[in-house]
Amino acid sequence: MTQPPNLELNIPDEAWQLALDECGSILRKGVRDDTANLKTRVLARSYTLDTAASRLNLRRKTLEAAINANLISAFVDPEGVQRIAAHEVHHVMEDDKRYEEIGLYEFIAPEEIATALQVELSQVNQWIQESRIPKTRITWEKVRGQWGLPKSLRKFHAQLEDVRQAVKRAAQRARSEERRRRLADVRREEQIRRHELRQKLVNSFPAWRHEGRDNQLVTLHVGPPNSGKTHQSLQELEIVGSGWYLAPLRLLAFEIFDRLNARGTPCNLLTGEEHIPIPGATITAATIEMFNAAESGEMVIIDEAQMLADPDRGWAWTRALMETQSPDIHIIAPPTAQNLIEQLAESAGMPIRIVHHERLAPIKVADYPWSLENLPPRTILVAFSRSMVLHLKSELEHLNRRVSIVYGNLPPEVRRKQADRFANGETEICVATDAVGMGLNLPADYVCFYEVEKFDGKFVRPLTAGEVQQIGGRAGRYGLSQAGEVGATTRKNLNLIRRLFYQTPQVLTHARVAPTVEDLQMIPGTLAEQLIQWSELQSIPDTLRDKIRTADMAERIELAKMLSDAEVRFLGLESAIKLINAPTNKFSRSYWRDCATAIIAGVSMPLPPSAPDEIRSVQDLEATETSVSCADIYLWLANRREFSQLGEAEYHVRNLRSLWSERIDDALVLRLDTSKRCPECGKPLPPTYRYRLCDSCFYRKGRGYY
Repeated sequence: MTQPPNLELNIPDEAWQLALDECGSILRKGVRDDTANLKTRVLARSYTLDTAASRLNLRRKTLEAAINANLISAFVDPEGVQRIAAHEVHHVMEDDKRYEEIGLYEFIAPEEIATALQVELSQVNQWIQESRIPKTRITWEKVRGQWGLPKSLRKFHAQLEDVRQAVKRAAQRARSEERRRRLADVRREEQIRRHELRQKLVNSFPAWRHEGRDNQLVTLHVGPPNSGKTHQSLQELEIVGSGWYLAPLRLLAFEIFDRLNARGTPCNLLTGEEHIPIPGATITAATIEMFNAAESGEMVIIDEAQMLADPDRGWAWTRALMETQSPDIHIIAPPTAQNLIEQLAESAGMPIRIVHHERLAPIKVADYPWSLENLPPRTILVAFSRSMVLHLKSELEHLNRRVSIVYGNLPPEVRRKQADRFANGETEICVATDAVGMGLNLPADYVCFYEVEKFDGKFVRPLTAGEVQQIGGRAGRYGLSQAGEVGATTRKNLNLIRRLFYQTPQVLTHARVAPTVEDLQMIPGTLAEQLIQWSELQSIPDTLRDKIRTADMAERIELAKMLSDAEVRFLGLESAIKLINAPTNKFSRSYWRDCATAIIAGVSMPLPPSAPDEIRSVQDLEATETSVSCADIYLWLANRREFSQLGEAEYHVRNLRSLWSERIDDALVLRLDTSKRCPECGKPLPPTYRYRLCDSCFYRKGRGYY
C-alpha cells in the first residue's frame, strides 16, 4: 500500500522519485528497504553529510571540500538536506586511492599529531611554526609524511586510535589500581574495625567463672531413653521442694506440671504463651527459654541437654547451665552430650558428678521388616514430614487400624490428646515425626521407621546413629513389656536401622550462645545487620572456641529485616529483640508483621486469622494449624511485659486457640481423609510422590510445585 505524500511540506512523490534516481539501488549498511514509501527509500539509500563523515571517519568540512572539488558527488533532497548516495560512500570506503585523495582535505589538529607521535604538544607547535603552516589550515595534505607521520591517512587514523586505546587502557589500569588500592584500604579499615569490635565483644563475653561455683554441683544423668533419668531427677526436685524443671517443649512442661501437681507437689507452669501459677508452689515447670536464672531456687533440672548443640535453640540450654544460681543442677542427656557438658562445667569451674543409667527394659532390632498390614499393636510408626504422617494415618485407617498422630505443627494440646489415646490403648498405632524422640511420654512396644531420611531445614539427609537410637529407644515399656523392638518397613531400611542402632554415635562438640542486648549495642547498622555481623564475627573467647559456637539467627534476621530503623529506634533495642524472638515460621511472618505494626502504632494487636468453621480436608487442617500458630504469636507477645497492654484480647484468643485445637483433634479422631492427593483434581498420590500436582495436572497447567 502506497503511503501518502509528505503533507507537512506538501512535497509531491515526483520530487522524491527524482531524489531516488540520484541515489541508485545500493542500501546503507544495516538498513532494510521499505518499498512502500519513496522518502524512506531515499533515506535508506543515502547519507547526510554528518552520517557520511562518521561512516568514513572524516570531518564534515572534509566532505564539503571534496564535493566542491568534484571528488565526491552529492545531491539535495526535496527537504533541502544535502545527501551523498550510499554507493558513493561505500566506494570511497573500499577504494584506498580515492579515500586518500579526499583525505588530503582533512583538517588535522596539533593535539592529534602529538598523540599519534607520542610527543609534547609544544614540539608539534614548533614543527608547524617552522614549516610555516597556518594553524587554521593544517590539512593532511600539508603534514603527511612529515616528522615521522605516515603518508596514508588511514594509517594515521589507525596509529592515532592505537595510541588512544593504549592511553585509555593505561588510564583504566590506573583507575583499576586506584580502585584496588582504595578497596584494599577499605578492607584493611574494615578488618581493623571488625577486629576491634570482635575484641570488644569477646571482652564482654559472660564471665561464667565466679566465687560461688564451689557451692554448686552439676549432676549429669547419662543414659539412653527409657532409663529413668528424668524420673530420678524429679524425685530429688520434689524432696528439695524449690526450683525449676526446664523442658524443650510446651507439651513436656505441661506433662511435668500435671504429674507433680497430681502427686501433691504444687508446681507452676511457665511457657512463652501461658503462665499458670499454683498457690504455694515453689517449683516451676517451664520451657527452657523462660528460665529466670536470677531466681533459680534450690535445684534446676535441665532436660534433653543434647539440645545444647541445636543451632537455633541451643543457646537457651547453654544459658541455663552456665547462668543458673542453684546449688544443685541436674542435667539429663544421652551419652553423646557427656563430653561437651563436662567441658562446659570445667570451663566454669563447676564440680560435676556423672550418674550412668541403664535401660529399664531390654531392646533389640527386629529380625524381619514389618509391612503396614502387619504392624503389631503398640507401634510408633516414624515418618519425617507432616504430609507423610497424614498420608500414613489414612492408609492405616483404610486397613481398619485405630491411629493417633504426632507431628510438630500440631498444637501441643492436640499432640497430648493423641499421645494419651495411644498410651491408654484407645489407638493401636501412633504415626509420628521425630517429635517422639524429645522426652514425650509415649510408651510403646515397637518403633518402626517408615522413612530413613529427613529434611533438616536445609537438605534431605540420612538419619544419624544418634537419631535412630534416640527415636528407637522409645520402644519397650518398663514393667509392661519384656523387650522393646525397633524395625522398618523394608529389608533395605531395616538393615540400615540395625547398623545405625548399634553404631557408636558422633559426640556433640559445640554448645550455642545468642547475643545479648549489650552485644548488639556495640555493633553498627540496622538490627538485621547487627545480627548478621554478630553471627559472622564469632566473638567467642579463645579458651571457649573449641566448645562454643554462635546460634543460627536466620529466622530472627528475617523478622528484623521487616522492621525499619525508625521502628527499632521507636521500640528501643531491647523491646525490638523481644519482638523478633516471637515463635514464627515463614507461614506466620505476615501476621507477626501485622502485630508489630499495631505495637509500634500503640493500638491493640489484630486477632489471628480465622480458621475454617469445619475441618473437612487437609487444606482445612493446614489452615487451622496456621491459625493456631498465629494465636501462639499473639499470646507470646501478650505475655511480654512491654506489649501486654496491647493484647487485651488474650482471653478471647486463648479460647479461640482452644476451640481450633479441639476441631483439629475432633477431625483426626473422626478419621479425616488425610491421604496424599493432587489439590487440582483430587487424584490419590503415592506416599513417596515428590511433587504437589499429579503428572496430568502438571502438564495441563504447564508448571509444577515441589
